[in-house]
Amino acid sequence: LYRANIMMHGINVKEYLATHENREIRSGKSGAEVWEVEGRFVLKYVQRTRLPEPEVFEFYRNEANFYQFFGQNCHKGMLPCLPEVLEVQASKDEILILMKKYQELSRDEVSEELLRKIMEALAAVHTQEIPAFLRREKKQPGYLEEDRIGGCIAGWRSVLAEHPGVFDEGILMETAAKINELIGWHHGEQQVLSHGDFHWDNLLLGENGNIIVCDWQGVNAGGASGDISFFTSRLGADGITIEPERAAELYCQERLRLTGETISQDDMIRHMNAANVITSFQFWHEYLHGSSCERVRGIYEKMWME
Repeated sequence: LYRANIMMHGINVKEYLATHENREIRSGKSGAEVWEVEGRFVLKYVQRTRLPEPEVFEFYRNEANFYQFFGQNCHKGMLPCLPEVLEVQASKDEILILMKKYQELSRDEVSEELLRKIMEALAAVHTQEIPAFLRREKKQPGYLEEDRIGGCIAGWRSVLAEHPGVFDEGILMETAAKINELIGWHHGEQQVLSHGDFHWDNLLLGENGNIIVCDWQGVNAGGASGDISFFTSRLGADGITIEPERAAELYCQERLRLTGETISQDDMIRHMNAANVITSFQFWHEYLHGSSCERVRGIYEKMWME
């Protein structure tokens, strides 16, 4: 029924929603319209012309391509952490994705067992084939120009200035001085199929207690450490501490179990730290204005490597 009736080119989405019980989900980001349909499905609809930044449309196209590539096989043991996708339609200016609805994870449920399941799901993603549409000739390291470094310094100074006398700028200036050296070293990490936005709000709970990973707009060929470090740092910013070393240990165990491949935990932690520093220096100052001193400290004081 849903496969037959939800075809984007055969039905007006608003008319479809008018004949099916639904509620709008306000968490759809970057301009996507998202609804829960009849309590069992989630419908995501994107129109290029309605996005605040039309270039974001290509990220949604990435997600549609990803679901089309893996969707038919994800429940045949290929990638069981994907949501069950009933329909994917994509045109030059519109994208529609209809998928099964899953239970959200509560931050109150963080435990060792759940962390292992999350790292198991992530390891399963990282051991999959990188689809052709994501493969790119590996570029040179993304070194930062002087004006970009200066902009990051200014951004962080504006955040630190909201807490007069609390923070020393030494960490900021040391990081700025070493950032391109760090980027160059980190660039050598092995590339895998990376989620690109791996955090708690993009994780759901399947019917069998397994982890379901959603929102694949940022999927790319990248380093495994980026997904792990982003996951732990985002939770840390929310006041939930997960030791990066423990996350790395569980991840490496799951990679070994899935593939027989031994991953150096020490190397993984070094790359995780590097990914965290690079991301924090470039972007976190944009999100910390108005934050508590403790929240700023949780990001700032980890933003460097000896």
